[in-house]
Amino acid sequence: STSKQLGVSPSWWKAFRDPTLNSLQSQLLGQNLDLAAAYARQQQALAQLGISKANALPQPSANGSLTRQKTSRVGFDAADAGEYFTLYQIGASLSYELDFWGRVRRLVEASKADAEAAGYAVEDARVSLQTQLARQYFALRFLDAEMAALSGAVKTRQTNVKITNDRLNAGLSTELDAARAKSELANTQSELLALKGPRAQLENSIAVLLGRQPSSFRLSKRSYTGYLPRIPAGLPAALIYRRPDVAVAERKLAAATARIGVAKAERYPKISLTGSGGSASVSTSRFTEQVSQIYSVGPSISTPLFQGKKIKSGILFSEAKHEEALANFKKIALVAIADVENSLTSLKALRAETAARKSSVTASSRTYDLSWQSYKEGNTSYLDVANAQREKLSAERSAVRTRGRQFAATVQLIQALGGGFSKGSK
Repeated sequence: STSKQLGVSPSWWKAFRDPTLNSLQSQLLGQNLDLAAAYARQQQALAQLGISKANALPQPSANGSLTRQKTSRVGFDAADAGEYFTLYQIGASLSYELDFWGRVRRLVEASKADAEAAGYAVEDARVSLQTQLARQYFALRFLDAEMAALSGAVKTRQTNVKITNDRLNAGLSTELDAARAKSELANTQSELLALKGPRAQLENSIAVLLGRQPSSFRLSKRSYTGYLPRIPAGLPAALIYRRPDVAVAERKLAAATARIGVAKAERYPKISLTGSGGSASVSTSRFTEQVSQIYSVGPSISTPLFQGKKIKSGILFSEAKHEEALANFKKIALVAIADVENSLTSLKALRAETAARKSSVTASSRTYDLSWQSYKEGNTSYLDVANAQREKLSAERSAVRTRGRQFAATVQLIQALGGGFSKGSK
């Protein structure tokens, strides 16, 4: 399939080689409430399709009645005038619309397209939720990585505070240097604490996606670098039209097209064959006798007369709905192409940025080591050390964030390619 050619499978998240993410994705499919609502809407559309198909078949019905009646004193024989009697009736009828103008067929076609659109909408919701979960999970993990960098920096600064105090006591450093070391430690600790709130929010968002109470859901912190899969850049344009949102729009367009036929068929007569039969008697003892049997059979015609502009307006309305659906389909297809182009451009830029960030981390680490050595030798003040520390930590945090954006952009590309959805496989 096209998905295989592009390396995008329905279980695309497994390419990231993260067991925790695999587990979360499994939970999502069984517990997400938005997905449950999408399934319910699909069932509604399938039920409506069943109703439309049933209307294309002969419509049998049965009836029975027991009524107490009194004859009129006018219009009856003198012997029966004013008499009370009980009338027993039972019978069955059958009606079938002869679909000469295709009205019923178009109704079935529209309902079928609606049902297919609802099915693709489930797939669209699935892909959207899976990629949303992955983005939030990676955001949390790279926040963990950033917090790990800050935690390492806190430990380094704690060591530096001790060393500057020892040097101060030994008369090898100034009180200003010791104060700067303490200030750097406090600032770094506050930056680490500031990330706890955003992490908790990401954790709560993931819990909601899984249909769980946020208070009962936790993801333990861990250092994270992750494995980043490469998505091939040579993408056939056909895949764009295999996205579930594009498939939904195409089916809605098909439904709108069919409803034009329904509206136009309203201009013509509705012809039905009807038949009924049964028994009617004022005496239960003669109810089954041949003389009590009744029946009728024949065609019936209902034709619109003097409808004003009702039918014409109905046609204009359905044609306008079709134009809306067509414009929406074209727009979604264009957005799909733009999504892929944007994701590819972002990934290309991020790969270059990641390499530059690594060089920055290496250079800033070397600068810090040299400044620290110079400080210990008494050749410079702690100000140079503090500046080098800040540059090193900033470079490390920027590198982590860039790496996280790479993961987010990769997930965005996977979503732009349809998340492994294939219309042809449904």
